[in-house]
Amino acid sequence: MTFHEKTLELNITHEILDLADKWYWFFIDSPLWKYWTPGYRAPFTKYMKAVASGFHITTEGKNDPSGNAGGGYDVRIKAGNNSHLLFIQYKKGELVATSPSDRSIFQEAPQQHFKFKINSKSTNQHFLLRELGNAEGGKVGNAVVYALPLIADMNELERNAGKLIRKTKFISIKDIDNQAESQTPPKPIKENYEHNFRVCLSNMDRCEVNYDFFQFYGKDRAPEIIADIIAIQFRKILLAFVKDIEYNIWRKQNVDLFFEYSFYRYLTFLLHYFEVDPDKLNSPFSEKIVDSFFQDEHINYENSPRDIEIVSAIFKALNEIIDIRNNEIVIPKDVPVYKPRILFESNEEVKISITENKRESLNILNDLSYLIV
Repeated sequence: MTFHEKTLELNITHEILDLADKWYWFFIDSPLWKYWTPGYRAPFTKYMKAVASGFHITTEGKNDPSGNAGGGYDVRIKAGNNSHLLFIQYKKGELVATSPSDRSIFQEAPQQHFKFKINSKSTNQHFLLRELGNAEGGKVGNAVVYALPLIADMNELERNAGKLIRKTKFISIKDIDNQAESQTPPKPIKENYEHNFRVCLSNMDRCEVNYDFFQFYGKDRAPEIIADIIAIQFRKILLAFVKDIEYNIWRKQNVDLFFEYSFYRYLTFLLHYFEVDPDKLNSPFSEKIVDSFFQDEHINYENSPRDIEIVSAIFKALNEIIDIRNNEIVIPKDVPVYKPRILFESNEEVKISITENKRESLNILNDLSYLIV
């Protein structure tokens, strides 16, 4: 069976959306429904779900619909008010067993790594993504990323199905460009040249960029991205819930108890998903989670530094919304505002002008996905 880039995109996007909305399912599965009068609709059911989509491209106000002779493009996204956006370019990598050059860090063991093509002689994809990242005066910024899954074939995808995010590195286009320019001498990404991003099979932090070779020390943006997505959706659901209990006199005292119950069940799920021992975290939520685990329940957890970093970022983001008082979770009357680290807030419609005028830009944009959270 042929292994396509689109297969990776569909499966990883599905996992991201599932994580984004998972809190809702833990919430409605709690016994909260017992504390609403019979016949009253279940609360917190109406909120904006996280969605993924492709681009609608127009040439409004441009000279040439083909993209030549200064044509350019307008990218329009209908996102809804108070939504947040993330642009993702998924890449399928090639598993390589040898070093590409004596200048490469992979000249030394371990040599096995994934090679992801980010620009080529025929398709200047990186430059269009850079322009998208610089759109609206830099408002988008780091919200344009490469998703680099360390998955070689369908068999490996099936073995990791459900936890592909843990094997996917998220790299900001802006981070690559900034580090390329900071080299001595600078080693910028060159138009009409093939450039590859290489990731070590056994150590996701060991990365390299070439045509010109330099080791990439930039951040894996996965912790910030996943924390943003989960926290934004968590807050939306919580806002809907608080609104319901504020305007209905039949709120019971036990609602707080079962809210806490469902919240900790959700945190426990995240620990299971990322295979992180709660003792590895420095979080005000950790103590109660440890008490809720069975003995040795997490003894075989992988506890990789990357997974610990992701879960720590999620817990930190949720702690900006939910606080603990006297060792108890309290439903906030005024839900705090969460400020994302990566995703950017949109209006009803986002319009981004792209001045890249090559015919290839249409195909590049059509392959780019975005998430609305």
